[in-house]
Amino acid sequence: MKEHSIPLPIWLQSSSDRIVSHMNEDHSDCVAAALFAQYGLVDADARMSKLAVNGYYALSNGKLYFLEFERACNSTEEYKEELMKHARRYPKI
Repeated sequence: MKEHSIPLPIWLQSSSDRIVSHMNEDHSDCVAAALFAQYGLVDADARMSKLAVNGYYALSNGKLYFLEFERACNSTEEYKEELMKHARRYPKI
């Protein structure tokens, strides 16, 4: 499901700034690994930019790329699980 124009639910709106900051400060290597795995792009400076229930946008070289999860999330716990799946599935570059 590549539908990323779905309005953000309240739970994701209220936690998006925290998630984005945390991922960019502590796990930017995971964002870069997911970008490489899904698009074949190597960019150690890629950053999480914007969230959706079924993934997130990464900013790389001035362009946004949608990094898709296996499923849409219904809570912050599910979102964390999907981010952790990306971290385990995609080897760091």
